[in-house]
Amino acid sequence: MNSIEKENRDNLQKWRDARPALSSNYKTYFTNIIEELLEPLFNKETVKTLTEEIVDTYYYDNAIISEHEVVDTINDIRVFSENEVELMGYDSAETFSETIKEISSRKQDPIQAHNWSVNGSNGEKWQKDLNQCQDTLYKAVYQKKEI
Repeated sequence: MNSIEKENRDNLQKWRDARPALSSNYKTYFTNIIEELLEPLFNKETVKTLTEEIVDTYYYDNAIISEHEVVDTINDIRVFSENEVELMGYDSAETFSETIKEISSRKQDPIQAHNWSVNGSNGEKWQKDLNQCQDTLYKAVYQKKEI
């Protein structure tokens, strides 16, 4: 593991630690992946509608046969993702580091944060604070590899 990969792993651990309501939940993961796949293609409302439709139509808890299959699926997605970033001419570890900086700069919606502290997350997706001051948000900078 190189220094960037170690830093990324450490920063993701800090990110998880700052969100104690996070827990392993394949339906939430499935929903998040579908949403992320649709974001470059559609506006936010369409993404929300399509994501809900796909999850409601195709997600079945009882379809998951084993945790091993889930881990294999997640790692396959990582392979496809890292390869695509590299094929586009970017350093995957560097762009991942930028993404972690960006998501780590976000604050949770204060109402949701309060509700979670009282009731727990109940599998609900973490919501950004839409009123967070823009100058406190980091915007990822992705630079192609020098050839």
